[in-house]
Amino acid sequence: MAVAQKKEIRYTKSAISKKIKPGGRRVVSEALIKRGSTNLVPKLHIKSGDTVVLIAGPKRDGSYEPDLKKKLDARNAYKGQVGKVVSVSRATGKVIIEGVNMVTRATKQRSMTGQSGLIRKEGAIFASRVMLYCTGCKKPTRIQHKVENGKKSRICRHCNQAFDA
Repeated sequence: MAVAQKKEIRYTKSAISKKIKPGGRRVVSEALIKRGSTNLVPKLHIKSGDTVVLIAGPKRDGSYEPDLKKKLDARNAYKGQVGKVVSVSRATGKVIIEGVNMVTRATKQRSMTGQSGLIRKEGAIFASRVMLYCTGCKKPTRIQHKVENGKKSRICRHCNQAFDA
């Protein structure tokens, strides 16, 4: 009696590229096979230059141990923190916000004029953790889209103010 062979190809729902697992099995996303699938690149509600507020993360007034509080203060990724979007990565679904989620990286000097040592810069945050911030009504808001004269505009649902993205 022959031993049943394992399937060489396994299909997954997630939006990933082809991977080869141990044993020679291949993991392929169903989205790569189906025609017209849209889950390969997430749709984002944020553009570069928008003002956003963090809606997830640790609270600023929480009671934390002193060493953890020091790390959280250095990172500056508290819930309710407002900042401007520097860049958006649609492929990963992440955004970089000015002055928020600061991380420290150790870098070597690549050229004579380059920096070396510990450098602080903004880290990426998932776009689902942030929400657009309306400067008119001073609170996080969802937006509605309107098309007037062939131009698409984003409008605050609270105060009907347009976003200047």
